[in-house]
Amino acid sequence: MALASDTGNIRYNGTGRAYAGTVGGSNPGVDLGELENFTMSVKVTTEKVKSTRNAARATILEVETEREASLSFGLREQSEENLLMALLGTAVNTLNQAAGYAERVNKTWVADQFVDLGHLNVFRIKVSGAITGTLAIGDTVTGDVSTKTGEVGFVGADYVLLYHVTGAFTGDTKLSKDVSNYITITGTETEEDVIITSSAGTALRVQGTDYRIDPDYGYVRKLTDGALDDTDDVSYDYDAVNKKYLWAMSAGSVTKRVVFVTDPSDVGPRQRYTFHKVQINLNGDVNLLGEKMAILNVTGTVLADTSQPSGQEYYKVEMMS
Repeated sequence: MALASDTGNIRYNGTGRAYAGTVGGSNPGVDLGELENFTMSVKVTTEKVKSTRNAARATILEVETEREASLSFGLREQSEENLLMALLGTAVNTLNQAAGYAERVNKTWVADQFVDLGHLNVFRIKVSGAITGTLAIGDTVTGDVSTKTGEVGFVGADYVLLYHVTGAFTGDTKLSKDVSNYITITGTETEEDVIITSSAGTALRVQGTDYRIDPDYGYVRKLTDGALDDTDDVSYDYDAVNKKYLWAMSAGSVTKRVVFVTDPSDVGPRQRYTFHKVQINLNGDVNLLGEKMAILNVTGTVLADTSQPSGQEYYKVEMMS
């Protein structure tokens, strides 16, 4: 009896989810998140034997010499798990930056080249107002209401620049060294900048004239015509930043158990594919700069998992209704 046609067998505009786990395990593992695509390819290679009995050399035998299954998928989400797998890393390491400050450090500057301060998200606090008495570099000033403190990095005519600030000066009317020496606050501002002064503290180096700064990454570039000197003192605060890293291409090979499940609401049959052992390789360009998404394009060769029973070493396809 002929099989009746059923449009329910047609898979159209498919969606689904993919997971990567440990080879030999039974759990699906890590959710790979949003995918650009997920494609399976099966290739069978054969060798044809030609007859030598006449000039037609007709094919009299075709022998299978190789069969191979492979996967290709694009990872939209650059989670640490996805990066570790796609970039062939061995481990994700943690190197967090706690909030802190740098005080009067010296750097060896190179004209028109950026120098790394060694911290991310650097900044300084500018407090404007009338100064009563005398304030000097290194003085500690305290808010009259908040009791928060800061260290003076430079003193201008009507402002001070602070670092090692312990909190917001909320509600404060003045910052005092003592009862006779203080600044009456007319404004406070967090600036994406650092405090660079001459070693004597008498001259403030100016961004745009003496140097340029990338405050997000703590890079400072000495300008050719600027007055920046290796003896200058650099002070600043920096935010807490959660940071992790991996050494890419450090793994000899990466193998994963990959599971792909179709969404039950899709048009077409509900399926689950379990690939027991897949060797992962990053394949193609990663758009680090541009208007499009940066996709991690991954290919994987389906290997034989010899821990599986005979005949079940490669992958399993389940159909559900």
